[in-house]
Amino acid sequence: MDGAARLRLLLSLQKFLQAVRRLRTWQATNRLLGLLGRITDPELRLHRFGEHLKGLSPEEAAWTIALLWDRVAAGERGLQAVCLGLLDFNRLTRVLDADRLRVVQAALAREEDSSAGLLAPLERRDGPPEDEAGSRPKEPVGFRISLARRPGRRLLDRLLFDPDARVVRTILGNPRLTEADVVRLAALRRARPEVLEAIAQDDRWIVRYPVKVALANNPGTPARVVLGLLPYLLHQDLQALAAGSPRQAVQEQARILLARRRQV
Repeated sequence: MDGAARLRLLLSLQKFLQAVRRLRTWQATNRLLGLLGRITDPELRLHRFGEHLKGLSPEEAAWTIALLWDRVAAGERGLQAVCLGLLDFNRLTRVLDADRLRVVQAALAREEDSSAGLLAPLERRDGPPEDEAGSRPKEPVGFRISLARRPGRRLLDRLLFDPDARVVRTILGNPRLTEADVVRLAALRRARPEVLEAIAQDDRWIVRYPVKVALANNPGTPARVVLGLLPYLLHQDLQALAAGSPRQAVQEQARILLARRRQV
């Protein structure tokens, strides 16, 4: 057997072994989904998902995320409920090293998989300088966080648009907060990307459809957050983003999802 024939045989063997690994990864993912579907607490579900990804190579983790995203994008309702917020970079950094996630994202990008955008770096935002984005609070952030836990309506109105994401995360847990409050904040154009991401990562509020729509339509919301919300939007809202989003990646993904829905 000459060298060229041996090389062809070696390449064929490598492709076969990769196909076997990919099939085993998909089978393991299907078993994982059955388990995750029985976990009702979103935080426990996230940690179980993280444990699963830790046991995989970066390539296998990329295949797992790509499969989940493809099925979410296809509109599987049960799976959408399980995966809402699960394929989120910041959430996953609670259970996985950020550098490892970047390697997984690079593997997805090499395969040109649309799920790569979910783990993409936070883009720089063009806009006014930080000190022009809104009035700067005078109190220390720790004091504002303590105030955000109090039930007074006046305090909520005053702190709702705080520029610090730590304050906003605290407010989001305040029992006096309403859906209308959160929608106002999610739609605020001068809100910082970290604040908008904090809303997207809040299990109590991200299940509300008006909150999803407000985040998806806010140009300040990080693209990776918007991409993760697209499969959950109704036809008319998805159509509006496909036509009018200022980001090409969002427009393209919205059009892909619309095309898939027409084929069903």
